[in-house]
Amino acid sequence: QAACDAAGVALRPPGKMAKCSQLARRQLELGAIGICCQTVGEAEAFAAAGIGDLLLSAPVPPWGWPLLEALASRGVRVAAVVDSRSQIDLAPRTIDLLVDVDGGQHRSGTSFEAAPALVREILATGRRWAGVQCYLGHLQADPDRSAAHRQATGRLGALVSMLRSQGLPPAIISGGGPATAGLALASGRFSELQPGSYALMDVAY
Repeated sequence: QAACDAAGVALRPPGKMAKCSQLARRQLELGAIGICCQTVGEAEAFAAAGIGDLLLSAPVPPWGWPLLEALASRGVRVAAVVDSRSQIDLAPRTIDLLVDVDGGQHRSGTSFEAAPALVREILATGRRWAGVQCYLGHLQADPDRSAAHRQATGRLGALVSMLRSQGLPPAIISGGGPATAGLALASGRFSELQPGSYALMDVAY
């Protein structure tokens, strides 16, 4: 938290590691802005425990959108990532959407090149675009991650510059896991970071 504060970057730790609402509340007390969730079930559990700002950082299944809309209707600030037009069409208008960009993990996310068009599709459908996510999960356990991280964040910076030149500045640029948090802060590319296992004293990274 102190490292993020010093860099002027928000901290949004994932709840998937501990799955513990008390720990999440403590992280918020220390300055985190909210919690990342991997599943709709996690979001429902954290919301029930009083966590009021949640980002679904993995793809939402079709059945999950109405459940997220129900959370938003109860005053929870809910955001979710999308990487296709089909997801946009299902997303409620009460939820902030982040375009998920594939930085090399190849598990989800659209390409850097396709991201601007997806942003415009979100806006054209009257939904709320909040920014972009670029989570480099494939680099977390890579001991030689620096060069690949620099390349990926360079492409992210080019994407953000392109969006800004088109009058589409992203309010949120989210990413950065436990092993790449230092590199992410040094890059100056992110507005919020998503490291999670630091809170459990995980030394594996």
